[in-house]
Amino acid sequence: MFDIERIRNSWQREAAAIDALVSTINPATAAEPVRSDGWTTHDLVGHIANSARGFVQFVQGRTVEQFDIDMFNEQQRERGRRRAWEDVQQYWARVRDEVAAFLATADSSIGDQPVALPHLPQLKTAGEALRILIVHTRSHRQELEQGFPPVQA
Repeated sequence: MFDIERIRNSWQREAAAIDALVSTINPATAAEPVRSDGWTTHDLVGHIANSARGFVQFVQGRTVEQFDIDMFNEQQRERGRRRAWEDVQQYWARVRDEVAAFLATADSSIGDQPVALPHLPQLKTAGEALRILIVHTRSHRQELEQGFPPVQA
């Protein structure tokens, strides 16, 4: 059986970890690359928020016939770069809270609900999609952690 409480707790942990990482970063630091392909903290935080919102929308029944995930990621990255860092932080906070509110209203029966994510056709249920939401968020949070220079004592 699908355990919604586990998903809620995982989301809370990941969101708190991201909050701790980005809450005190200044715009200049947010604009520095944290990945070898040039993605910055600014880019990744916007991507995490956009993706989390998208996963929830798909679980709630959104459908899209054609979807190119690489094009989507680049488009959202470009849109995000036009936003000030403070706006990206606020957007993350809104989406973080939206996802938490959605998860708070869900029960374990949601796990069996069918979903259709065009870029992940192997996922058939909302439970699988919500697990991937957590894995996706965690993987990018780890990139953020690894990309930050070590704190000097």
